[in-house]
Amino acid sequence: MSRLYKNPPLIEAIFEIRFPAQLSIECQRDKFYEKIRNGYPQIFVPRVMMGESPSLKSYEFKSLEGKKIIRCSINRFSIHTNKYEGFAEFEEDCLKYAQLFTKLYNITSLKRTGLRYINHIPIVRIEGCIPIQKYLKFGYRLPAGLESNKFEFFDTTLVAKIGENKLRLLTGYLEVPSAAQREFILLDFDCYCEGELKTDKILDYLRKSHTHTKKIFEGIITDEYKIVMNTDLMGG
Repeated sequence: MSRLYKNPPLIEAIFEIRFPAQLSIECQRDKFYEKIRNGYPQIFVPRVMMGESPSLKSYEFKSLEGKKIIRCSINRFSIHTNKYEGFAEFEEDCLKYAQLFTKLYNITSLKRTGLRYINHIPIVRIEGCIPIQKYLKFGYRLPAGLESNKFEFFDTTLVAKIGENKLRLLTGYLEVPSAAQREFILLDFDCYCEGELKTDKILDYLRKSHTHTKKIFEGIITDEYKIVMNTDLMGG
């Protein structure tokens, strides 16, 4: 996130904008698709459950390899990548497609912008417990009898103000049965800005969110785990 580590825990980066509903999007999705179909040829139509509004569900457009995704509905637009090559490249894609989308549907005001980074940090338990302090500069102040390094499970959500932005941080134990490495620490950042926002300031909102998230990420990761992230897994 902050720089290109050899072995980063990042599994997905997302940039999302929310805006007052534009009904023209629902009946003119083909116009946007024609602009992006060379890079995002796969179309996935949303499934709608009983009681849900079809117009609020997002259509999904994927690249051929499935690593890049664009989702859009009448009030949201987001760009996702599972192949993060650094912020400069991600910023370029976000700006390119967000500007294309907002211009095409004459979206001039926004209600929210958010930059999200989802990390899965592989862990090795010690005596059956999760050694949080080995990976994160994060802990709990607990009463006598409870040791912070003796957790078998933890789950925390924090929402904090950072300047004009807010940061939602989710961290906790995560098990992924289908993965070769089954156990992880989830480190999920969502840095967002809400209010009466301007479409022509999307780049400013995106960069501010990245600056805040980068600082928090570098501050919360331990030096020990930074060494792991910089280890060449192929070279040993």
